[in-house]
Amino acid sequence: MGFLNKALFPSHKVSLAVVDKRLENVMKAELTRHIQDIIEIPAYKGLQISVSGHPDMQMVHIKENILVCQPKMPQEILFKLKKQGFIINMGRTELKSYYPLDIAYNVAIVGDFAFHNTKYTDPILTDVLKKSSIRLIHVNQGYTKCSTLPVTPDSIITADPSIEKAALEVGLDVLKIPPQKNINLTGLDYGFIGGTAGFIDERTLAFTGSINAIDNNEDVKKFLNKYGVKWVCLKEDGIGDYGGLIPLCEV
Repeated sequence: MGFLNKALFPSHKVSLAVVDKRLENVMKAELTRHIQDIIEIPAYKGLQISVSGHPDMQMVHIKENILVCQPKMPQEILFKLKKQGFIINMGRTELKSYYPLDIAYNVAIVGDFAFHNTKYTDPILTDVLKKSSIRLIHVNQGYTKCSTLPVTPDSIITADPSIEKAALEVGLDVLKIPPQKNINLTGLDYGFIGGTAGFIDERTLAFTGSINAIDNNEDVKKFLNKYGVKWVCLKEDGIGDYGGLIPLCEV
């Protein structure tokens, strides 16, 4: 078992991923058909209930075995990660239940770039990104990981115009989609595309529900096909934002 060389993009079959503990049992069962082991992130009481268990709100995989975690991450989760060989950098920002004090770790890393509202990026995370030669780019959106679905290290899907603009400026290919009214996020009007999926091998995304439930799903499918990316659906009806499926290790 090895670590992913680049955040979010495995080169082989994924063997370890992190997910929201509240992911539906039917989807957990389907996911474990593809991935050997998952670590379930519990809800953090300091965050709004809707996103309190979302891994992309509480931790960031930088590359290889380097992680940044929010300072109140449970010790049992830290122990499991350290047991796998991860070096954990504890962030300085304690998360709160309201914007913008909930976004410090919700950074979208795509290849050699990271997108975020840099006014609120945790300073430890900022430093680790710099040391890892990942360029941090300011955008107006604070929930950048929520709003970004990386397809390759050079291409993304997003509904956010500020992310689209910044990504195009650094040479990424961008599929801009409309706000997603059909992505479920309990307690809020709707969720975001970046919270619905994650890679389970080098060419396959797993969606937390049906890709057909996504608005403009034919455009999404066409864009994925353009880059040779396949997909599996962890259940056949609806789709939800669970803070993504974050792959960490591969076979």
